[in-house]
Parts: sequence; C-alpha cells; structure tokens
Amino acid sequence: MSTAIDDMEAYSKLTDQVFQQILYSSSSELAGARKILRNIVCRRLYKCVGETHADKPITVTEEKLQQWRVEVSGATPKTGPQSDVLLTPDDFIFSVVCMDYGMKEKNPVDNVWFYSKSDPNKAFQIRKNQKTDQETLAVARKHVVQWCMNNNFSKPQDGDVTAPELTPLKDSWSQDSQRDSQRDSQRDGQQRQSCRETKFDIWMKCDG
Repeated sequence: MSTAIDDMEAYSKLTDQVFQQILYSSSSELAGARKILRNIVCRRLYKCVGETHADKPITVTEEKLQQWRVEVSGATPKTGPQSDVLLTPDDFIFSVVCMDYGMKEKNPVDNVWFYSKSDPNKAFQIRKNQKTDQETLAVARKHVVQWCMNNNFSKPQDGDVTAPELTPLKDSWSQDSQRDSQRDSQRDGQQRQSCRETKFDIWMKCDG
C-alpha cells in the first residue's frame, strides 16, 4: 500500500475496500494489521491519558521512546491514594509530533515581505530590532491586568493566563473565567522560545 503512490494505476484502485480485504484475510503477513482493524471495529481503542509539550526541540529516537515508557510506568504518584494496579512500559504508547513553521529552526517571518497602505508598491521586511520582545509583552500584559483591577474594570481577555498571580485576587473575575476558551487562552498566553515545538500525546493500550 505504501508503494502505491508511485504507481498511478495501483493507486486508483486503492479504495475503502482495502479495509475489508485486510480484515477478512487469512494471510499471516497481515496478522498485525488485521488485529488493529479488529480492535477498531470492536471499539477497543487506545485511551489518551495525557498530552504535554517539550520546552525546547528534541530529537526523538526509538531508544528515547523506550526510556520514556519505562519512566512513565514507574512514575508512581507519591501523594494521594495508592493503587494496586501495576503498569508496565508496554502499556504505554507515545505519539510524537514535531511541529515547525515549515523552515525547521528558522523563523519564516524573516523571509516575509510586507506592504503598507501609504506605499503599496514598496515591500519591506521587519527586522529583529523592530519586533516586540516577548518578555516585554508579558510584562505589559500584567500591567494591563493590574490597571483593570485598580480601576474596577472587567477582566481583560486571557487575563487569568497572562497574570495568574493577580486574577485570583479579584472575586468578580472568577465568573468570567468559565466563559473563556481554555485552549485559545493557553495558546495565546504561552511564550514560545523557538520556532519549533514538540508535542507528545501519551496513549494507553487496551486489551485486545
């Protein structure tokens, strides 16, 4: 199937019927694929038990994945009620997604040209010294949150993310947080230090 993209005739015959052909085949070579499809049909699906992001780009190897599986299976919580359930490294699957802006470590904005309304025929670039420093932006957002508190104004958008140490101090703002989109707020409040980001989806196997 993976080589069909190089053969247009074979690719044109690659339809949804492939699912049924694998599912009902008796070939020993398709045993692994057949087991996966049966789990899908019977809804024995992996359960996502966590998602996290690395603070900097990293190279993920099979050895690193195995190390993480061992570490996760042994990361028993030190507080709270203890469970008798024993987990092994084989119980976990790491789905690693490496994301960038199409230029690896480079910032694509450095290759973007802009136009202004005053001179639409002249293109220009925004240099690094013209860009607002991320730390300065974070401090400015905290100033805005504090200013709104001082003037008894409503909570600014994403105020609980940009200044979490301030927003709990104002009771009337606690109701506003329920109406905020958590995902959009976290994405807007997170200050990325690199043009690349590595996201981890951690899944747990189901018996099949």
